[in-house]
Amino acid sequence: MTQFKYHFDKSSKKFNCPQCGKKRFVKYIETETGQYADSKYGRCDRQDNCGYSMSPNNNSIVNYNYITPKPIELSFIEKDIFQATLHKYDMNPLATYLINNYNEDEVNSVIQKYKLGTSNMFNSSAVFWQIDTSGNIRSGKIMAYDVVSGKRKKEDGSPLISWAHTALRLPEFNLSQCLFGLHLLSESEKQVAIVESEKTAIIMSIELPNYTWMATGSLGGFKYDYLKPLKGKEIIAFPDKGGYVNWKTTAKNLNKKGFNIIVSQLLEVDEFEMGWDIVDVLIYEKNNNID
Repeated sequence: MTQFKYHFDKSSKKFNCPQCGKKRFVKYIETETGQYADSKYGRCDRQDNCGYSMSPNNNSIVNYNYITPKPIELSFIEKDIFQATLHKYDMNPLATYLINNYNEDEVNSVIQKYKLGTSNMFNSSAVFWQIDTSGNIRSGKIMAYDVVSGKRKKEDGSPLISWAHTALRLPEFNLSQCLFGLHLLSESEKQVAIVESEKTAIIMSIELPNYTWMATGSLGGFKYDYLKPLKGKEIIAFPDKGGYVNWKTTAKNLNKKGFNIIVSQLLEVDEFEMGWDIVDVLIYEKNNNID
């Protein structure tokens, strides 16, 4: 049987790219031995910013019986750890911001709905738990917020962000992310609305509750692996300003595979700043008395 001698590592493990130095490099594995090829062989997944790619011996073909690699067992966060974060909202900066700007009963309802957690990291922060349709807790993104502005706190220009499995120092944790809010899929027949930011999904759940709001967590999170559970659902996506072309291209390809995705151009107007999301638009309209 003829097979390729090398294949890309299918695990979530990444290495430092030999060209850009970022830890976004996927290595080749020799199929027969299961060992990594030389460190220069692989592909950087920062395709737009780096694009480094090199294959060993042009991925030459050899004859042998293909050895199926062992499937990678996904890791999950224990539910008692998850449950222990679902309190202390008086010290949660995002919860405080929401209560200062929205009806407290609505805020408490949406906090419970999205299972918003509280962490001691960064002198108190919010935890956005990623829970799949089976109730498995993939992990939680830990983010620091300013209680007045609701914006992410930064240090040396970079947002203060971590992950629950990183903070817990769990060994050999195999993270497979899912959409934030995915656990709500089976609870509602509403149209699904997708944004980038987890905070935005929570706020929009208050502002426009006629949708089930979910978040990708990043521009690159709008992809098949994350959206697969939504196949068959009506989806409307609201990319941040500047992300429309990227998401529109993805939606076009996925719609050919049976998805039903509309990508909104709501933010693609000149007066909106690059990087704004739908919540920024709502704030802009309120400040300028636009109905």
